[in-house]
Amino acid sequence: MRDDYGKGVLASEKKNRDTSEIAARDEFNRQHPPIKGLVVPHDLRKMDLPERKWRNNRGHWFDLADYEVLNAHLAELKPGSASVRHRHTTEAYLYVVKGNGYSLINYDDEPVEVVEWSEGTLFAPPRWAWHEHFNLDENDTSRYLAIQDTGLLRTMKLHNIERHPVQLSMEEGAELMRAAVTQGTVHGGHGQVAGQGDGTVVEPVRDPNAS
Repeated sequence: MRDDYGKGVLASEKKNRDTSEIAARDEFNRQHPPIKGLVVPHDLRKMDLPERKWRNNRGHWFDLADYEVLNAHLAELKPGSASVRHRHTTEAYLYVVKGNGYSLINYDDEPVEVVEWSEGTLFAPPRWAWHEHFNLDENDTSRYLAIQDTGLLRTMKLHNIERHPVQLSMEEGAELMRAAVTQGTVHGGHGQVAGQGDGTVVEPVRDPNAS
């Protein structure tokens, strides 16, 4: 993984290094180097994770097989807590390795949609869509593995991560989740979180700027 901040990121990110998500991540990886090799020698459900203060959670990155395109990290949400609401130019598959909860996803001026998740769920927030993750277990942590094309975006100098100016509380997230149930914009989870109960799957969030 490249740790040279300023290479492969958007100009706007370079101008805001003090508050940059990318700069914070690169500094974290200097202090806690990514695990390298062909395999992660730990159980992802149990391995120790250092704190990521700027994200209000814990995590660790993996740099396997000297890949130049794919990048992965494991993130842990505290009991009964939410992640930072953000968006990024990378594509990302998120696989839930532990816990249960939901994620709120939307583009600007578009309705918020909900993805319910539990251990074994695989989902993906669309490129540059806002998303925030909520852990519904008040007594235990939740963890997800994110696999992204970070190397490609950095090589193309298109990598960017942006934090939403409005961070949602657990209560605000629950209110938006209930609204999504009413609007029929809940995905996956067999209705276990939002109370649909019929396993309804709706059409995915789509980029309004896409043709």
